[in-house]
Amino acid sequence: IAIPICTVIKPVLPLLKSKFNRNYEHIKWIPTANIHLTLKFIGNISTNYIPILIQSLKKDIIQSSFKLAIESTGVFPSSHSPRVLWLGIKRGAEELISLHTQIEKSLGKITAKNPELTFTPHITIAKIPQKFVKIDVLPFLNTVYSPIELSVNSICLYENKLFPEGSKYRILNEFPL
Repeated sequence: IAIPICTVIKPVLPLLKSKFNRNYEHIKWIPTANIHLTLKFIGNISTNYIPILIQSLKKDIIQSSFKLAIESTGVFPSSHSPRVLWLGIKRGAEELISLHTQIEKSLGKITAKNPELTFTPHITIAKIPQKFVKIDVLPFLNTVYSPIELSVNSICLYENKLFPEGSKYRILNEFPL
């Protein structure tokens, strides 16, 4: 369950990619069309559960539309051992956390919950698969760009299918806010 982001961040991606001079080939950039802000990763579920999941979300999501601002960079788990490069949310983070909480409550009986994970609103833009590669992420972390504003009027339930060339996403349902 996510918010489509791809078109609004497209202009800043070349700037962010330019921050890596060495070991660039070890960074797996997410295709622009696949970039989204994940609110809840559901994982593999039976297609029988999809109508139940949709009805539950339609009934339980009470968030109004809001604006968010994408204006920072970050990495998971740390700058010493980066595995994920992401863009952070400032304005709108509280609304995203509220949406995440509503989704968790709505789907609690249908999907697994991981109490060890804390929801951090972010947009994954790249992954670094090889642990042995040392990549200097400080230029990326110090990148300054104009805030990217986005009106959030809906959230989407995506299907993700894996292919040899990568993931393909398809919207199964859109939920207006």
